[in-house]
Amino acid sequence: MLVRRLLARLLDWFLVLVVAWPLVHEPVLVVLCAAVYDALLLRVNTFGKALVGLRVVGPASGLSLRQVLARTLVTTALPGAGVVLVLTGLGWREPALMAGLGWQQPWVVIGEHLEVASAGWVGSLLLVSGLVLLVLTLVEALDLRGTRTWHDRKAGTAVIRVPMAKSRR
Repeated sequence: MLVRRLLARLLDWFLVLVVAWPLVHEPVLVVLCAAVYDALLLRVNTFGKALVGLRVVGPASGLSLRQVLARTLVTTALPGAGVVLVLTGLGWREPALMAGLGWQQPWVVIGEHLEVASAGWVGSLLLVSGLVLLVLTLVEALDLRGTRTWHDRKAGTAVIRVPMAKSRR
Protein backbone atom coordinates (compact mmCIF):
# COMPACT_ATOMS: atom_id res chain seq x y z
CA MET A 1 0.00 0.00 0.00
CA LEU A 2 2.83 2.40 0.85
CA VAL A 3 4.49 1.95 -2.55
CA ARG A 4 1.18 2.60 -4.30
CA ARG A 5 0.61 5.75 -2.24
CA LEU A 6 4.10 7.09 -2.99
CA LEU A 7 3.75 6.26 -6.69
CA ALA A 8 0.39 8.05 -6.80
CA ARG A 9 1.93 11.11 -5.11
CA LEU A 10 4.84 11.16 -7.59
CA LEU A 11 2.45 10.87 -10.54
CA ASP A 12 0.35 13.75 -9.20
CA TRP A 13 3.46 15.90 -8.69
CA PHE A 14 4.68 15.05 -12.18
CA LEU A 15 1.32 16.03 -13.69
CA VAL A 16 1.29 19.35 -11.85
CA LEU A 17 4.91 20.01 -12.81
CA VAL A 18 4.28 19.29 -16.50
CA VAL A 19 1.20 21.50 -16.59
CA ALA A 20 2.22 24.34 -14.24
CA TRP A 21 5.93 24.80 -14.97
CA PRO A 22 5.54 26.06 -18.56
CA LEU A 23 2.94 28.54 -17.34
CA VAL A 24 4.62 30.01 -14.26
CA HIS A 25 8.36 29.09 -14.21
CA GLU A 26 8.44 29.65 -10.46
CA PRO A 27 8.85 26.81 -7.90
CA VAL A 28 6.73 28.50 -5.23
CA LEU A 29 3.82 28.88 -7.64
CA VAL A 30 4.18 25.26 -8.79
CA VAL A 31 3.90 24.15 -5.14
CA LEU A 32 0.83 26.36 -4.77
CA CYS A 33 -0.68 24.77 -7.90
CA ALA A 34 0.03 21.30 -6.47
CA ALA A 35 -1.66 22.22 -3.17
CA VAL A 36 -4.74 23.58 -4.97
CA TYR A 37 -4.86 20.46 -7.20
CA ASP A 38 -4.65 18.20 -4.15
CA ALA A 39 -7.26 20.13 -2.15
CA LEU A 40 -9.76 20.37 -5.00
CA LEU A 41 -9.51 16.73 -6.00
CA LEU A 42 -9.37 15.25 -2.49
CA ARG A 43 -13.09 14.51 -2.46
CA VAL A 44 -13.13 13.10 -6.00
CA ASN A 45 -9.84 11.40 -6.90
CA THR A 46 -6.49 12.60 -8.15
CA PHE A 47 -5.01 11.40 -11.42
CA GLY A 48 -2.18 9.52 -9.65
CA LYS A 49 -4.48 7.73 -7.23
CA ALA A 50 -6.82 6.74 -10.05
CA LEU A 51 -3.93 5.26 -12.04
CA VAL A 52 -2.65 3.11 -9.17
CA GLY A 53 -6.13 2.11 -7.98
CA LEU A 54 -6.40 4.13 -4.76
CA ARG A 55 -9.04 6.44 -3.38
CA VAL A 56 -9.25 8.76 -0.36
CA VAL A 57 -12.34 8.16 1.73
CA GLY A 58 -13.53 10.26 4.63
CA PRO A 59 -16.26 10.19 7.23
CA ALA A 60 -19.86 9.72 6.12
CA SER A 61 -20.53 13.40 6.82
CA GLY A 62 -17.79 14.42 4.37
CA LEU A 63 -14.60 16.33 4.92
CA SER A 64 -14.65 19.82 6.34
CA LEU A 65 -12.59 22.58 4.76
CA ARG A 66 -10.29 22.46 7.79
CA GLN A 67 -9.63 18.73 7.30
CA VAL A 68 -8.96 19.20 3.59
CA LEU A 69 -6.55 22.07 4.23
CA ALA A 70 -4.74 20.21 7.03
CA ARG A 71 -4.25 17.13 4.86
CA THR A 72 -3.10 19.23 1.87
CA LEU A 73 -0.66 21.18 4.03
CA VAL A 74 1.01 18.02 5.32
CA THR A 75 0.95 15.99 2.10
CA THR A 76 1.69 18.67 -0.50
CA ALA A 77 2.69 22.08 0.82
CA LEU A 78 5.37 20.97 3.31
CA PRO A 79 7.29 18.67 0.95
CA GLY A 80 6.92 21.27 -1.80
CA ALA A 81 8.34 23.95 0.49
CA GLY A 82 11.19 21.55 1.30
CA VAL A 83 12.04 21.17 -2.38
CA VAL A 84 11.89 24.94 -2.92
CA LEU A 85 14.21 25.52 0.06
CA VAL A 86 16.66 22.89 -1.18
CA LEU A 87 16.72 24.42 -4.67
CA THR A 88 17.21 27.89 -3.20
CA GLY A 89 19.93 26.63 -0.86
CA LEU A 90 21.75 25.08 -3.81
CA GLY A 91 21.68 28.46 -5.54
CA TRP A 92 19.11 27.66 -8.21
CA ARG A 93 16.96 30.64 -9.10
CA GLU A 94 14.23 31.30 -11.60
CA PRO A 95 13.55 35.03 -11.83
CA ALA A 96 10.41 34.70 -13.97
CA LEU A 97 8.05 35.78 -11.19
CA MET A 98 9.98 38.99 -10.52
CA ALA A 99 10.32 39.72 -14.24
CA GLY A 100 6.60 39.07 -14.67
CA LEU A 101 5.90 41.64 -11.97
CA GLY A 102 8.02 44.19 -13.85
CA TRP A 103 11.12 44.03 -11.64
CA GLN A 104 14.33 43.83 -13.64
CA GLN A 105 17.59 42.62 -12.21
CA PRO A 106 20.51 45.05 -12.70
CA TRP A 107 22.44 42.80 -15.09
CA VAL A 108 19.36 42.39 -17.32
CA VAL A 109 19.04 46.15 -17.67
CA ILE A 110 22.77 46.63 -18.26
CA GLY A 111 22.90 43.74 -20.70
CA GLU A 112 25.63 41.72 -19.03
CA HIS A 113 25.46 38.98 -16.46
CA LEU A 114 27.01 39.93 -13.13
CA GLU A 115 27.98 37.21 -10.66
CA VAL A 116 26.02 37.37 -7.44
CA ALA A 117 28.13 36.83 -4.33
CA SER A 118 27.45 33.68 -2.34
CA ALA A 119 24.97 34.10 0.46
CA GLY A 120 27.27 32.06 2.73
CA TRP A 121 25.50 30.61 5.71
CA VAL A 122 22.04 31.63 4.48
CA GLY A 123 22.27 29.22 1.55
CA SER A 124 23.37 26.44 3.88
CA LEU A 125 20.54 27.24 6.29
CA LEU A 126 17.98 27.10 3.47
CA LEU A 127 19.41 23.81 2.19
CA VAL A 128 19.36 22.19 5.64
CA SER A 129 15.85 23.52 6.36
CA GLY A 130 14.58 22.06 3.09
CA LEU A 131 16.21 18.70 3.80
CA VAL A 132 14.66 18.65 7.29
CA LEU A 133 11.20 19.28 5.81
CA LEU A 134 11.72 16.48 3.27
CA VAL A 135 12.90 14.04 5.96
CA LEU A 136 9.92 14.93 8.18
CA THR A 137 7.62 14.33 5.22
CA LEU A 138 9.21 10.95 4.60
CA VAL A 139 8.92 9.95 8.27
CA GLU A 140 5.28 11.05 8.29
CA ALA A 141 4.54 9.02 5.14
CA LEU A 142 6.21 5.93 6.62
CA ASP A 143 3.98 6.15 9.73
CA LEU A 144 1.49 3.87 7.99
CA ARG A 145 -0.95 1.95 10.17
CA GLY A 146 -3.22 -0.12 7.98
CA THR A 147 -4.65 2.28 5.42
CA ARG A 148 -3.91 5.40 7.46
CA THR A 149 -0.84 7.57 7.86
CA TRP A 150 -0.52 10.36 10.41
CA HIS A 151 -2.13 12.93 8.11
CA ASP A 152 -5.01 10.53 7.42
CA ARG A 153 -5.63 10.04 11.13
CA LYS A 154 -5.57 13.80 11.77
CA ALA A 155 -7.90 14.56 8.83
CA GLY A 156 -10.23 11.62 9.49
CA THR A 157 -9.49 10.03 6.11
CA ALA A 158 -8.18 6.71 4.85
CA VAL A 159 -6.76 5.60 1.52
CA ILE A 160 -8.28 2.40 0.19
CA ARG A 161 -7.61 0.21 -2.82
CA VAL A 162 -10.25 0.40 -5.50
CA PRO A 163 -10.95 -2.97 -7.09
CA MET A 164 -10.05 -2.93 -10.76
CA ALA A 165 -12.97 -3.53 -13.11
CA LYS A 166 -12.85 -6.98 -14.65
CA SER A 167 -12.56 -6.96 -18.42
CA ARG A 168 -15.56 -8.34 -20.26
CA ARG A 169 -15.05 -10.96 -22.95
